[in-house]
Amino acid sequence: MDVPEEPSRIISLSPAVTETLFMLGMGDRVVGVDSWSYRPREALKVRRVGSYATLNTNVVRELSPDLVLTTTGVQRPLIDQLKAAKVPVFPVPIPSTVFELISGVALVGGLVGKYEEGAKLAEGLHSRLVELSRLRFSTPVRAYIEIDLGGPTVPAFFSHITSALHLLNVHNVYGNVKQAYLYGVKVADFPLFDVSDVFRTDPDVVIYEFKRKQPSGEEVKELVRSRGWDKLRAVREGRLVVLPADTLAHHGPSFLDNLRECLVKVMDSLGSPSPSP
Repeated sequence: MDVPEEPSRIISLSPAVTETLFMLGMGDRVVGVDSWSYRPREALKVRRVGSYATLNTNVVRELSPDLVLTTTGVQRPLIDQLKAAKVPVFPVPIPSTVFELISGVALVGGLVGKYEEGAKLAEGLHSRLVELSRLRFSTPVRAYIEIDLGGPTVPAFFSHITSALHLLNVHNVYGNVKQAYLYGVKVADFPLFDVSDVFRTDPDVVIYEFKRKQPSGEEVKELVRSRGWDKLRAVREGRLVVLPADTLAHHGPSFLDNLRECLVKVMDSLGSPSPSP
């Protein structure tokens, strides 16, 4: 597909890509986004063209984009839909490592003609990652990580989350599974993951990302009760790290800020000194 040198009417179907476009100074050229794009806050003013997995092609045609940026994975049917409608589309791969997350930022910069800006943004993120890696634990911390994406979703080896935490010497207990994610609900083409398997792994810390931005104390208690996590050594000893929605799941430029937030909470749970602001 021919990509315009400097597209002037862009639709983004990825929250990570949307955030990247705004950070590249291209926000005024973004005419449509998916319903999950809220970073930065200015993105909330942009017209919604669908959800992460569905698309209103009538709205897309009305907006007359000269470039639609998607991800891969579950958005492959959307790519086919856009191609069938003769809409220019380019899929930005979902990162399987934190390094691919950073290179993806540079890729978006190149696609929209912001070569220098994309390179500088990626270099800045790399520098942040190096700084964070200096705070890594001296001995490995074994972690169970789960994200509520409408059902239990557990990062495995091919996830930017596993990769990023490993740099901090936080080892995902499912980091040796050849998938991006394990699913505790039925997902086509994937085996059903038994969330009770966490008891077998006996992690040092449990990291749980809620579906809501501000989970209540009652919600945390109900989670522990319903899963029987009070029998987990990590939870019993106060090492349950609770994160708001879209902290680690997000794979845009602000992920490194979110990673630091997670690191601080893990350090606090283990009684380690937190890094200075």
